[in-house]
Amino acid sequence: MTEQIAHMGPMLILAGLVTAWLAEVLSRAGGYGYTLDMGVGLVGSVLAGTLVWVFLSPIAMPWMFLFGCAGATLAIAAQRGFWRSALAGA
Repeated sequence: MTEQIAHMGPMLILAGLVTAWLAEVLSRAGGYGYTLDMGVGLVGSVLAGTLVWVFLSPIAMPWMFLFGCAGATLAIAAQRGFWRSALAGA
């Protein structure tokens, strides 16, 4: 069990960071900045990865990366859709 966490944890962290970086690069408007997007992406990735790991325990690392990216994308999209920043003019 700890071996799975040691393998899947870095995949989820990488997925959250990559997704947040892409969100910041591709759509500047609507976010709170690079650092907060990274935090939101990490939280979304870890939450999605934890849920997938609980329900589908034996899962390959590339799939965990993709599920982490999906979770981070949903978290960043929710943050930008529900909590508009003052910088976006909303």
